[in-house]
Amino acid sequence: RDDGSRRQARTDDDNPRRRRFPDAFDIMSRNEGEAMEVEPTPAAAPPPTESAAASDDGDDEENVSDLVRLLESTDDESLTPESKIPILSSILTEPLGRYGPKAASVKERAIYALVRSYCGSGRYDDVVGLLTGDVCRGFFDNVTKAKCAKVVRAVLDVVCGLAPDQLDMQAQVCRNIVSWCQAEKRTFLRQRVEAKLASVLYEQDKYGEALTLIDSLLLELKKLDDKQLLVETHLVESKIHHGLRGVAKAKAALTASRTCANAIYVAPALQSSIDSMSGVLHCEERDYNTAHSYFLEAFEQLDQLDDRDRAVPCLKYMMLCRILDGLTKALKVSSQGGVGIKSDRSEVDLSGMISGKQGVKYAGRDVEAMQAIAASAASRSLKEFEATTKKYEHELSDDVLIRHHLGILHEQLLESNLIRIIEPYSCVEISHVAKLIEMPLPVVEKKLSQMILDGKFNGILDQGKGQLVVYEDAEGDAAMEKGLEVIANMDKVVSSLFVRSRALRTMMV
Repeated sequence: RDDGSRRQARTDDDNPRRRRFPDAFDIMSRNEGEAMEVEPTPAAAPPPTESAAASDDGDDEENVSDLVRLLESTDDESLTPESKIPILSSILTEPLGRYGPKAASVKERAIYALVRSYCGSGRYDDVVGLLTGDVCRGFFDNVTKAKCAKVVRAVLDVVCGLAPDQLDMQAQVCRNIVSWCQAEKRTFLRQRVEAKLASVLYEQDKYGEALTLIDSLLLELKKLDDKQLLVETHLVESKIHHGLRGVAKAKAALTASRTCANAIYVAPALQSSIDSMSGVLHCEERDYNTAHSYFLEAFEQLDQLDDRDRAVPCLKYMMLCRILDGLTKALKVSSQGGVGIKSDRSEVDLSGMISGKQGVKYAGRDVEAMQAIAASAASRSLKEFEATTKKYEHELSDDVLIRHHLGILHEQLLESNLIRIIEPYSCVEISHVAKLIEMPLPVVEKKLSQMILDGKFNGILDQGKGQLVVYEDAEGDAAMEKGLEVIANMDKVVSSLFVRSRALRTMMV
């Protein structure tokens, strides 16, 4: 026995774990001994039966079944939007305060349906206070920030889609959400809503307020390097500068938007907006051929998305570029000046653009208006052009770009008609010209004086006699032109010799 005890002691002393941690080793040994005396654990409980599991699932479904029934009851087409509002509000303000995954999903759908009901019944004031009021407060306090941001953005899209003309209501909704985000310190959501507010202010023609908001927002976004939001914000900035007639700044903002877009994936809808804005700026620079190509790219993308509301304006812009490009070539009215020959109908022919599958798909008053403009431009009929603008006033005057360039087209047609009338005369009464062109005398007199100052033709206005005296274009003196060229070349030679002599004088010193 003594030999066995000594062997056990040697074994314990030789154990390196015991030498390093003697106390812990003793505790572990005691625990092992105690564990041997512990009573065995009872057997695991049997798994629940299918009926029990079904009853548990039924209890979970029963927790939100009343909410689901209320929500489904609003799908009845016989109910008016006004009658749906109390039902949907009761779902969001239910006394049990359930905000689990299923309840949150039901209440999210109820919020969207409530917004649609408010817009359908014309209660836009209630839409303004919906998200920040007591109805949705409990929902936003109990869901995640990501879910909250998703619901807010979706509600804004629903409001803008159902009430596109209620810009004041949209702006007030955005301001309320921005105030709420500042109080709750929701920075990313606030930036997204501020970008939306800037676009709404742009549509309201409040360019100064929108530009101030954009400038402060861009400072924050550049620090965060949020490429997606930078693309959208720079695009809105470009539209604002274009509205302020600052084409250079608009091009710079659009270039910044394209630079950010090259680093990320851009959705087709946003890419079509960028291409459309590029076409607008090229159209402002009178580069109608390039503008037409950009509008074509935007139109094809929107056609694939089946977005008719945005595709139709792009189709109108394409037709406008074709008309202006063809008329500019025919009349030879360009930056060099001068009015040329009569236009040919084939120069502004739009049949190939509107006879295809896409043209038939988007046929309507908008396309008919541009066809009528093309016909009046081809015939150089100012009277027909003015009649068309009056007949299709809504389709042609509501768009800023079309209204601006139709004004340019009107000026070109007026100049070409005046040139054609006064071409056979060396002296003609202004009243006779006004009678032939069927326009008021003061308007014709003002336009003739402007054309004389612009160098469109040589002549003077004798207001005492009420006559226009037209001079023939004087042929240039070839000898004088050659002499001026010789003098200019001699000036270059003398200047070069002076520079070389000064260099030699410097080296000698």
